Amino acid sequence: MIQRWLGRLLLAFTLFSTGAIAAPFAYFTDKDPADSLRVAVPPAAADDMAMMALSLMGTPYKFGGTSPESGFDCSGLVQYIYRDISTVTLPRTAAEMANLAGRDVTTRELAVGDLLFFRLGKSSRINHVGVYIGEDRFVHAPRTGKNVQIDTLDNRYWMRYYDRARRLFTDDGNLHSYVNTPTNQRVQ
Repeated sequence: MIQRWLGRLLLAFTLFSTGAIAAPFAYFTDKDPADSLRVAVPPAAADDMAMMALSLMGTPYKFGGTSPESGFDCSGLVQYIYRDISTVTLPRTAAEMANLAGRDVTTRELAVGDLLFFRLGKSSRINHVGVYIGEDRFVHAPRTGKNVQIDTLDNRYWMRYYDRARRLFTDDGNLHSYVNTPTNQRVQ
């Protein structure tokens, strides 16, 4: 418990001292996302998502988990981060999240808050997701017996299974409100 607290404190200090956190978490409107997926989001909101992800470090992995109290699986973690920072409720699985409105980005274009998708093992479907936090690092809930942690994209294991990255926000800070490619053609 103390190790978890110290880790969060160190990460928060690092982000604040480098200027990565621009403001508190209150950026999103209270609009119902079912009415419109274009929720006003200042660009600093992505940094808030990274800070939220970092604050959940050390939370145990739990298959089907969707809260810090019960633990997280990978998609539950991402869903929780977006729900806490905005009024947006993301789909429940990594494969469904990969089909969200937004745009694919290359590893060179990655920005804080982008979602990273993986096909672990011999899966033909996307089955893992994490949140990019900058400097080739991402936060995710890896597997049973592990906790929410940071890993790097330059790690051979993760690059072996890397599929794509998606940016859910437009350059003006809004959520994309359309899907570029039909769901049945994106994830197999």
